[in-house]
Amino acid sequence: MILVLLPLLLLTGACAHAPARDPAVAQDLLEYVDKIKKWEPVEAQVLRAIRDVRRSQYVDDDYVIATLSEVMDDVELHREEIRRYQPRTQLVIGVHKRYRTAWKDLQDSFATIIAAMQQKDYMRLSHGTDAMARSRGELITVAAELSRLLEETGLERAPGKAAAS
Repeated sequence: MILVLLPLLLLTGACAHAPARDPAVAQDLLEYVDKIKKWEPVEAQVLRAIRDVRRSQYVDDDYVIATLSEVMDDVELHREEIRRYQPRTQLVIGVHKRYRTAWKDLQDSFATIIAAMQQKDYMRLSHGTDAMARSRGELITVAAELSRLLEETGLERAPGKAAAS
């Protein structure tokens, strides 16, 4: 009896997690991915700045201040652009809201780090660097969520899976 029920339970479980193939979600995701691709240059620039200040280990205050200050205007412009973008479906709205929040938190963390370095407040610097790491992590999580949604809608195959013929 168990041998008969086990495959049925497994099949039922697989069906419960069937990919969402709502055409509106698929279209919204495709449009969002197109937007994300247009935002890649500023994202790459900001991530380079983060990498550079982390590699510096925050020992040269002027370097950290200059490096983060150089990208602050771009971060503000990026935030304005992402605030203007309005997805249409709840799934993409949720992803975009997390993306917007991560960028706001990242900008706030940069401002905290810059101010801490200018004031030689290294306890505040610690809080700023922790916030920056969390924001960067959230951006990575948002990218993973977007990838998962693309896979679930059938717009992207999972790594290692062969394309259907």
